[in-house]
Amino acid sequence: MRPRKTSLLAALLGAALVLTGCGASPGGTGTAPATPSDGAAFPVTVRHAFGETTVPAPPQRVVALGMNDLAVAQAVGAPVVGAVRSSGDSGPVLPYLDPLPPEVLAIEPDGTLPLEQIAAFRPDLVLGVSAFQISDRAGYEALSRIAPTVTYAEGLYTSSMQDDARQIGRALGRGDAVETLIAEADRRIAETRDRLPGLAGRTYLYGQARGEILPMVVGEQNQSTVFLRSLGLEVPASFRDAPASDALAPGTVGVSYEEVGRLSEADLLLMTFAGAGDRARFEGDELVRRVRAVRQGTYTPVTLDQAIALQAPNVVSVGWLLDGLQPALEKVATS
Repeated sequence: MRPRKTSLLAALLGAALVLTGCGASPGGTGTAPATPSDGAAFPVTVRHAFGETTVPAPPQRVVALGMNDLAVAQAVGAPVVGAVRSSGDSGPVLPYLDPLPPEVLAIEPDGTLPLEQIAAFRPDLVLGVSAFQISDRAGYEALSRIAPTVTYAEGLYTSSMQDDARQIGRALGRGDAVETLIAEADRRIAETRDRLPGLAGRTYLYGQARGEILPMVVGEQNQSTVFLRSLGLEVPASFRDAPASDALAPGTVGVSYEEVGRLSEADLLLMTFAGAGDRARFEGDELVRRVRAVRQGTYTPVTLDQAIALQAPNVVSVGWLLDGLQPALEKVATS
């Protein structure tokens, strides 16, 4: 695996694992302000973690710093002139979006804040609702000197994917279009849950093979946990109640290869890998081969694209993500 791919997943794990996700259910509305209609008059003022931003007119040149910002903005037809590129398996374009020119997908997802590059796009709106590059007020203020900047409402990945989409929709003045995306995402989740009632009460673990430790994402508020719970799946009780590992992010429990038998508590095992060597080691380990999900065929390696979408889901990616996970979900629901 190329270094950039590894660094992207590490950045996502460092943000999405460290920062707990929303406590509302995936269909909930949370505490977001009322969404303006697509015909609402500008200026529009959006509240966020660093205060308020007024967008004076319908944006004509949007820069999307986060991948979820790009997904929602592109899906509602916003005029995106600059955006972060994906380092997933499918290349710079997110696999569930239409291609954009390389001169648009030009921002590297390396965690830095390339102010000169952003300014060169001449934006009239910067979207940073899912941007881990905006880590403090100084970064926000630097962006605000370039163009009106809208960030996450309270903290990175601390709102539901629905409310993050609404935040983006408010800034763009395209709230009605965003509500349509939300309704479709909620419909796909409900459809999967209704079609596979056997998922209810089944257990899962989602983690990464990385060196000597297998970090398992078990935090109740993590966005991947919230998403999988919306399908009826639950983290095994012994992991759910276990203290987080001191050396890892909050909401994450580390399992060594000597302890890998603990993974047999899960009916479904989803794993991603920091590098090709990590996958080879994991799948070649004798103790791993004895894990119940491996023996029963409900162990599923997820691609980097899938890992990114699962770690920080957005309302545009839901259908694509569910389609990719469908074989594994069907197998565990009927086993």
